[in-house]
Amino acid sequence: MRKAWLGLSGCLLMIAATACSAGGGPEGATQQEGGPNKNETQTETASHTAESAQTQGGKKTVVLSTFFEDDFFKDAKRKYEEKHPNIEIQLNFVPTDDSHGEENTENFIKKTNTQMLSGKGPDLVEMDLLPMDNYVNKKVLANLSDMMEKDPEFKKDQYFQNILEGIKLNGSVYGMPVNFFLYGLVGDEEAIRKTGVTFDDARWTWSEFSETAKALAKKGDQRYAFMVNPAGLLNEMVKNNYSLYVDQVNRKANFQSEPFIRLMKQVKSMFEEKVVTEEPRKSYFTMTHIISPADYILTPKENFAQPKLYSKPKGEGQKAGDFFRTYRTMGINEKSTVKKEAWDFIKFLISEEKQSPERAGFPLNKAVFHKQVKQLLQTGKVKAHEEGPLKGKTFQVTEADLQGLEQHLSGAVYQVAFKPSKLEDIIIKESEAFFKGQKSAEDVAKLIQNRATTFLNE
Repeated sequence: MRKAWLGLSGCLLMIAATACSAGGGPEGATQQEGGPNKNETQTETASHTAESAQTQGGKKTVVLSTFFEDDFFKDAKRKYEEKHPNIEIQLNFVPTDDSHGEENTENFIKKTNTQMLSGKGPDLVEMDLLPMDNYVNKKVLANLSDMMEKDPEFKKDQYFQNILEGIKLNGSVYGMPVNFFLYGLVGDEEAIRKTGVTFDDARWTWSEFSETAKALAKKGDQRYAFMVNPAGLLNEMVKNNYSLYVDQVNRKANFQSEPFIRLMKQVKSMFEEKVVTEEPRKSYFTMTHIISPADYILTPKENFAQPKLYSKPKGEGQKAGDFFRTYRTMGINEKSTVKKEAWDFIKFLISEEKQSPERAGFPLNKAVFHKQVKQLLQTGKVKAHEEGPLKGKTFQVTEADLQGLEQHLSGAVYQVAFKPSKLEDIIIKESEAFFKGQKSAEDVAKLIQNRATTFLNE
């Protein structure tokens, strides 16, 4: 359940359907004493606090705004203030419950947008739910690449530099992730081995994946590659190569193009050639995301007895590499009067000193990741969640079980578009006419282009 909060692309606007245990941000949202009205006051006053950061005695206040109440930030506030008694970290979040999650999410996004775009807002903002590309376009976020370059204490080699490269917009970093998730395919390694079919998943394209799946079906037990619906697969492939179809910063669409038309036709042929299916059938692969070293052990076992994590197929023009998405992504308000202090707090959040919970995403800091792996090996076992598909079963862990994980993490270079968007609805709804044979690919591409352009210009 916790992983559903952290990784599913649609979950962030479906809080009412996926609420979890109290505490810990996406691992649980709770209703606080004072209710939403109290937080509305906090939200409205956040911009004023940012503008008047100096308090009595010269103490400075850094306002941090998040949607979730997150124990990670509470702990960070306590530890940071102990080391820096002249700085206060003011945490603002949205108290919510099962019945108000979607409403409160939409209100949080609207209010934060209004504040940030009007030159106000908090000093630090967790960007996971917010349109960072639009903020970059409007120049309301500080350039963190400049801060990294000018800070002699910041050592890039201590972090997964591939992630820092993969999150750049207009050539610079504007949101610093504390954690990230890995996206891939879990495959039935035993069944694949028996077929004798070989492939290079580090480099394969969707076309090569399709040919591989056909070979597997012919030599194996006639199983499909995986189960999905056509519009859903198309949307997934667009999200994995989002920059090809959407210029995020300049808000321009590129769907009425030959690459997108070919992509639609490719998806249709995959179903016609029985590479993938909508029916609940046995398959060689399933799409997944991995959020921790322990999850690297557990999640594949939810699907197959002898599983293996493979890289997802690449889109047009993409080279070898894995896919990822960021979590707890921190942006600094360009208008903040305490940018230096806000940047110092971000460095603390990603430091070896402030470690994230083990199953809340891979840490950006490589030393923290290595500590997690070492601890897991010392423990020698990992237990699945009682409420999950593995029913709390315990598995032994050896170095061999973790082989390949760091290679996947270090090779993750493609950021997956994950924020729920009207654009996804447009792609899914309009493409169905093509998959049902009602309209041509060219006509559907034109419809999607027109609707996407209208949406991006809103």
